Amino acid sequence: MPKIGSEQRPIIVRVTSEDRAHYVAQVCKQNGWHYIIGFEAQEDISDLENALNPPLPMQSTKVERNSPCPCGSGRKYKKCCGA
Repeated sequence: MPKIGSEQRPIIVRVTSEDRAHYVAQVCKQNGWHYIIGFEAQEDISDLENALNPPLPMQSTKVERNSPCPCGSGRKYKKCCGA
């Protein structure tokens, strides 16, 4: 999947005012992002927010066999949930 803000997947925003459109355009130009701005009664700038604050990737938690079990039983993982 292309990165948000690229030519294949531009940032699409809906704004209510001309001033807000200029702000969005300025932020996108500063970061080199492609964008599409539309004017509607209800504002939606979620694509811009996602580009400015990208979600963190999921972190997997690997439990070692001899570590305490994450369920809180106090037993080793291999004798509890890992069995």
